[in-house]
Amino acid sequence: MPFLKQHMKSLILLSVFLAGLLITAPYANFQDFLSTGDHGRDLYAAQAVWRGELPYRDFWWVYGPLTPYYYGLFFKIFGVKISSMILGKLTLRIIGGILICLGMMEIASPIAAFLCGCWFMLFHQDFFFTYNHLAGIVMILGVIFCLLSYIKTNSLKAAWGALAFIFILCLIKINFGLAALAATLITVGGNDYVRRIPVNSAKKSFYAVGIIGLALVIFFIYWSLLKGLTSMEIRQCLPYKEGDQPFSISPWAAVGIFIKATLNGIKSNWTNLAFAVIINLSALRCFYLLLKNKIPADRKTNFILSLSALCLLFMFNSHEYLKSGVWYREFWAQPLTMMIIFLLIDTATQSVNKVVRKLVFSFISIMAVICWVLFLRQVNSYKIDSQYLSLPRGGIYITNSPSWISTVLQTTDFLNHTLKPDELFFALPYDCLYYYLTGKRTPTRQLIFFEHIKIPLEQEKSVIAELEKNHVNYVLLSNRAFVRQEIGMGFLGTTYCPLIGKYINDHFTPIARFGEWKDEPGWSWNHGTLILKRR
Repeated sequence: MPFLKQHMKSLILLSVFLAGLLITAPYANFQDFLSTGDHGRDLYAAQAVWRGELPYRDFWWVYGPLTPYYYGLFFKIFGVKISSMILGKLTLRIIGGILICLGMMEIASPIAAFLCGCWFMLFHQDFFFTYNHLAGIVMILGVIFCLLSYIKTNSLKAAWGALAFIFILCLIKINFGLAALAATLITVGGNDYVRRIPVNSAKKSFYAVGIIGLALVIFFIYWSLLKGLTSMEIRQCLPYKEGDQPFSISPWAAVGIFIKATLNGIKSNWTNLAFAVIINLSALRCFYLLLKNKIPADRKTNFILSLSALCLLFMFNSHEYLKSGVWYREFWAQPLTMMIIFLLIDTATQSVNKVVRKLVFSFISIMAVICWVLFLRQVNSYKIDSQYLSLPRGGIYITNSPSWISTVLQTTDFLNHTLKPDELFFALPYDCLYYYLTGKRTPTRQLIFFEHIKIPLEQEKSVIAELEKNHVNYVLLSNRAFVRQEIGMGFLGTTYCPLIGKYINDHFTPIARFGEWKDEPGWSWNHGTLILKRR
């Protein structure tokens, strides 16, 4: 039909958008785990910036300065509730699916582009500990869309578009922004070299802005926000120097762990095994087609350059994982894996029998639908009263234990009934969620106190001075202050912050205790709180 052919791209994008609404709808009032530290930090930051506070300078913040403003906008429009934050996150997931689809339409068939977009929205593993990183993933997908468009069209507008996405990415997670910049410059240069495109004045301007201009603008933005902080406070906000992270491993060991985890995932069920067989057969067939020159020359060049760009970004996006071996840091590269997989499958099946091609894509589609139904059942199983965070600023279902939820409810209720309207409290070692749930400002710039943060004595004195200046009469101390097993956490007053520990012991006395204090405290489990009042 002429209409369908003429509007194919728009119809595919509309289909991805509608599929995204269907996929994300069950999560509108649901979150897997909620932590008092990491999620509390993000929630607090989103409301703090709209009070006029600045990231880094007015409160500790460990990512780029942009996302608190993005999520704060959702607070402004939809109200200060965790569900508003989740809505912002789901919006990003749908935008990511659309960008993947746009990128894939530059190098693959419409059906492959549609399925890849849906695959991302359905299967991309969530950064369970922060709302920040999905925004970075979306910008990376914007970069790869522009690069694939540049490879196809050689249009300098696409290359400039990549720089625009990189600029935003640098304000979300600066190391990934710089990694994407390096990959972009290599890809554009490699494409021009292969196609023998001369470096004219317009291209020189592009390289000058990419190498010098963008770096200067980003440096100025970060400098303006970080000026006035000590060198250690800056390292706590941008922990990229050696020794700033509690985890370190050799890249080869990280690769070994990744391969082992991948093989275990393949063997875990028959659908994973079947999908792995399809991927490997597709990769082998693509290699055969390239080796035998069975792909037309122009298409072959586009395929090799596009696959190279995807692999390059995959490698660059794995740098945090390769340095730490922390499993969830490989999530940054996962969308690139999906695009590589669907490019291989689409290329391999274009020259086979049409029935085989339809069977392959039908199997993938059916598998996606079955998984969506299973996910839906799992999410709905948690939508019961005992899993509901029934607070004005909560209003979502979570998978934390009922005892964890009860502790948060009791602690928040106690604080709301005990504190005067303009009275502040001090939460430590890392329990910003209570600042958010009570609507209180932090009395100190520093929000996190753990052994791996390496707070020096001078900074401790500064924190104590802030407590005195703000006339803080109440302290909330969680059992995360006393961790035996988890690396980098430590014992408050013993392995870290001895002055703050002594200050609390000398000037405050316990008045209320909630939750679990027998078992080892965890990131979002075995949660206990102790409320202390100034003597």
